[in-house]
Amino acid sequence: MIVRENLEDLYLGLEGPLADLAPLKLISKILRAPLDTSARGIYAIKVITEHATRRVAEFACQLTLRRKRAGGKGKLTCTSKYNMLRESDGLFRKIVEETAAKYPEIKYEQFIVDDFARRLVQSPHDLDVVVAPNLYGDILSDAAAGIIGGLGLAPSGCYGEHYAYFESVHGTAPDIMGMGIINPSATMLSAALMLEYLGFDQAALRLDRAVRKVYAEGRVLTPDQGGNARTREFAGAVIANL
Repeated sequence: MIVRENLEDLYLGLEGPLADLAPLKLISKILRAPLDTSARGIYAIKVITEHATRRVAEFACQLTLRRKRAGGKGKLTCTSKYNMLRESDGLFRKIVEETAAKYPEIKYEQFIVDDFARRLVQSPHDLDVVVAPNLYGDILSDAAAGIIGGLGLAPSGCYGEHYAYFESVHGTAPDIMGMGIINPSATMLSAALMLEYLGFDQAALRLDRAVRKVYAEGRVLTPDQGGNARTREFAGAVIANL
C-alpha cells in the first residue's frame, strides 16, 4: 500500500523563467557556486511542510497498525531522496521517522528512493505500507501497479481531513470506451476502500474477497489479464462470489 502526500512537493506548479530568481542570489549547495540565472531555462519549486508531512506520516502509521492487526506485516517504509535533497526530503524523512517512533508496535525502515525503486521491483513481497512525498509516490504507485499486472488492478483513495474520494488509479480510459473489455477490478477495489472509509467494514471485506476469488479461480478474466471475458462477465463473476 503506497501512501502519497498529495498537496505539495513539486506539484504546486511553482515554475517560471530562471531569470526571475536572479534577485535572490541563490548559492547551490551541491555545486558550491552561485546559481547561473543568465542561462535560458525554467525553475520549479519543491515545497515540503511540517504540517502536511506529519499528517501523511500519521495516516501511514495508523494504516500500518490496522493492517498488522488484520494479520499484515506491520511494517512502514519511508522513501525520499534525502541524500541529495537534504533539507526538503531530509525534513520529510525526519518527520516520518519521529512519527513512527510513537508507534512501537510497527516496524520502520527507510530507503533512498532510487534504492527503493530497485527493491520495489526485486522484492515487493518484503514491503507492506510505503510513505513518500508527492512526486515519488505518484511515480512509484504506477510502477507498483505494473508489478502486479497493470493499472486495471490498482485502486486509490484520496483522504482529506473531512472527507475522501475514491477512484481507479488509471482514471478514465477513453481509448477503449464502449468496447466492453475494460477491467473493472480497480474500480471495484476502490469501492471497497470507500466502504471501509464509511464504516462498512464487512461489506468492504466481502467485495475484496469476491474480486480475489475471481482471480484465484482464473476462469473469467478480462483481456489485460490474459482472458477473454467481457467487462460485464467479470462483474457477474464477482457478484456471484459475493
